[in-house]
Amino acid sequence: FYDQEIKNPIIHKSKILNYDFLLENECLTLIEDDYYCLSKDLEDIKALFYDQEIKKLTKELEIQDVNLEIKNFISKLNKYNELKDIGQAMIGKIADLKGITIKEANEIFEIKEEY
Repeated sequence: FYDQEIKNPIIHKSKILNYDFLLENECLTLIEDDYYCLSKDLEDIKALFYDQEIKKLTKELEIQDVNLEIKNFISKLNKYNELKDIGQAMIGKIADLKGITIKEANEIFEIKEEY
């Protein structure tokens, strides 16, 4: 069945995922006896859902400023990559001085290659 005005499928509440969320946020219209259709655009519902999820996660993780948290993460990731590059360069230099391959140097230092 379809709601002729909205062109959304009419579905029994037992088949609706996140029913409580949709009902609490007035995203459902009751048609009759536990049958509903969406009363908001699907993209708007997704945006609302993800916005609430982000708020919930930032509270759980005690994040004060999401943008600052992202900048800090990127900064730490850049530092990690710089240090990893330096380490790989050192392994390469050691391999060159010993006349062995980088793979052999990694085995000597028990470094597992990641791909």
